[in-house]
Amino acid sequence: MLQLPPQRFRAQLQELLAAGFRFMTVAELALMADGREPPPGIAVVSFDDAMRNNVTTALPILRELGIRATVYVPTGWLGGRSPWIGPGGDGAIMTPDELRELAAAGWELGAHTLGHVDLSQLDYAAARREIEGSVTALAQLSQTEVRTLAYPFGSYGPAAIAAARDSGLLAAVTTGSGKWDRYELTRAMIGPADPFPITWLKLTDRYEPLLASRPMRFVRRATKELRGRVNARRSGDAPPTP
Repeated sequence: MLQLPPQRFRAQLQELLAAGFRFMTVAELALMADGREPPPGIAVVSFDDAMRNNVTTALPILRELGIRATVYVPTGWLGGRSPWIGPGGDGAIMTPDELRELAAAGWELGAHTLGHVDLSQLDYAAARREIEGSVTALAQLSQTEVRTLAYPFGSYGPAAIAAARDSGLLAAVTTGSGKWDRYELTRAMIGPADPFPITWLKLTDRYEPLLASRPMRFVRRATKELRGRVNARRSGDAPPTP
């Protein structure tokens, strides 16, 4: 999920539940799918970076709806602040006690490297140090088994895939790309303005192919040009009308 108001988050989940989707953790999905496309009607909620609002805001909503989630933890950031959340937002990262609260609620805690590094830029040895260091620290903090990894930024390459596999992890997830191989499990980012049809397309792997189709490429290009003209007119720099 991207940042979105709590009421919208709740509404999206309620729509999925009403449509008959069954929720599970990433590790449970990986075990069920076993490298193949899973059956329809399965959904997973996952969060990256272990933001404190996962505990203060998301946990009560998910608990009320009977949904367990997966949170990916850059262990070197615990107790700190996200570098990407501005002064107006809650950029606080969870503390170890808050992580343990999620584990007690049945959430899966997954690795997200020690320092949220771009694994695609590291060689095998460095990638494995980042992954295994995160797994070890998280397991010690939470007293739970760490079974999956999220590649920071969704960035990875052959070295990162091999390091994840050789670290003994069950699976690793991407962001907005990937496939059903255990170490390239695809995820979709659900935005604050996504209506249910778009959410459904993303969950059923139809959204990205649709965007890549020739008609949609034309629509997106035309929309971009239209936005450019509108913005130019607003700024007083509109090109002359022929």
